Amino acid sequence: MAEDPYKVLGVKEGTPGDELAKVINRKKLLYKTEPEKLKQMEDAYEQIVQASLAARLRGDMSGVSESARKNDLAPSLFGPWAPIPSEAPLKDKKVNIAISVAAVLFVWFTPGTIRTIQPIIYATIFHAFRMFMKLVDVDPGPSANIDRDAATKHNNKRFFRAFALVMGTFAVSLGITYWIPNMIFETFRLQVPVWYLLNQEVFVSVIVGGCLAYLTCFYR
Repeated sequence: MAEDPYKVLGVKEGTPGDELAKVINRKKLLYKTEPEKLKQMEDAYEQIVQASLAARLRGDMSGVSESARKNDLAPSLFGPWAPIPSEAPLKDKKVNIAISVAAVLFVWFTPGTIRTIQPIIYATIFHAFRMFMKLVDVDPGPSANIDRDAATKHNNKRFFRAFALVMGTFAVSLGITYWIPNMIFETFRLQVPVWYLLNQEVFVSVIVGGCLAYLTCFYR
């Protein structure tokens, strides 16, 4: 008779998926030098995930966290690509904020006549990587030891989701703070104060960097 996967992982039956993800990640670190024990843990986790998915398809929501229920029921303009609330640990928040702050400071200390938004573009790339790593933590997906093709497909989806969320946020915030105002200034030939023109990249970097940091800290 197969061993109870919940007992193998040392959790209670019905434990929400987000808690299970944290448990399996801790187990991976704990047993990374014991391949047989690690495989046993991954197999147990995979059994629970597959059973939970089958149950949800049947309409059984037991063991599903409250946030997951709300996300399943809430309509979204962007469908499956919509950002999902997911708060990052404090240490990850500090890193995410530091990336944006570093980009803003770099732009700020650059002389006004040669400022560009290049630093915030680099920061966006770092945020995309941070978002991908966050998705790896909160959404482990199928085990590569059990189904390598499914694991690869899931990893590709994580990459495209991270890229789409971060680049979409970057494009929208940059358009609102940089492209649209400049287009309005040129179209209507508005007189813009010199101090604004010299500091526009700083304002843009603060807003775009803040949006990116907020996204990676509180959404996935």
